Amino acid sequence: MDVLAKQVDLLLVRHGTTRWNREKRYLGHTDIPLDRGGRDELAPLAWELAGKAFHGVYCSDLARCRETLAIISPAHADTAVYDPRLREMDFGAWEGHTYEQLQHELLYRQWIDSPQQVTPPGGESWADFAGRVDEFVGSLLKDVEGACSRTAGTQNDGGAVLSESKGIGTGGVTISGSKGIGDREALLSRSEGSEGTSPEAPVPPEMLIVAHGGVLRQLAVRLVPGLSFWDVHVQPGSLLRIRLNFTEETGSWDGKLVNEA
Repeated sequence: MDVLAKQVDLLLVRHGTTRWNREKRYLGHTDIPLDRGGRDELAPLAWELAGKAFHGVYCSDLARCRETLAIISPAHADTAVYDPRLREMDFGAWEGHTYEQLQHELLYRQWIDSPQQVTPPGGESWADFAGRVDEFVGSLLKDVEGACSRTAGTQNDGGAVLSESKGIGTGGVTISGSKGIGDREALLSRSEGSEGTSPEAPVPPEMLIVAHGGVLRQLAVRLVPGLSFWDVHVQPGSLLRIRLNFTEETGSWDGKLVNEA
C-alpha cells in the first residue's frame, strides 16, 4: 500500500450561528435552527467545498448541523450519516441559560472548575459525553480504513487522485497551548502547513464531519496526540482539518492539525 493509502483528511465543520449562540446561552440538545446571520456566514465555506467528492459525510442529527450541511455541501445532504453521537453535550437544567444567570450557583461554579467531575442537573456526565464521541471515533476509523482501500484500488488501476482544494483556510479556528501543552511552538510542531506541496501533488481522500464546538474539540483530543480539550476553539461556521496517518509500528491512526493558506 503506498503512502496515499495511509492518509485521510478529516474536515471538521462547526455549525453556523444560532440565536442562542449570539446570546451566549448554553446550547446542547435543544433543537433550534440557524439564524439569518448563521446561514449567511456559511457562504464562503460553501464556495470552498463546492464540487468536492467526500469518501464519507457525517453530521449531528440536530437541526442546526443538518441545515449547515445542506448549505455547505448540498450534494451530500441526502446521503450523509446523521449520527446522534455527534450531538453537543446535554446541559440539562442549564440549557438556555447564560453565565450571568448561573454564576452564583455553587454546582455551576464547581462544574466550570471541574467539568469532568461535575454533571449539570438533569444533564449529561462528562464520561457519557466522551464515551459516545469515542464510540463514533471507533466507527469512523473503520470507515477510514475502507476509504484507504478504495483509494489504493483506484491508484492500482492507474488512476490519479489529484488535489481539488481551493485553499481552505482556518479562519475562525484558534489554537492555543493554554492547558496540556508546554508552549505554542510545541503545538504548532504537530501542525502541517502547505509549504512544499505541489498543486499537482496527490492528496489524501477527504471525509466531512459537521458537528458542535464541544464535539469537535473532543474529536481533536482523540485524534491528535498531546492535544487537550481547551487547546482548540472553532468558531461557528469554521473548518478545522485533521490529517490522519497510519503508523505501521503501532498499527494505529494518529492525527495532525493541517493549516492551509
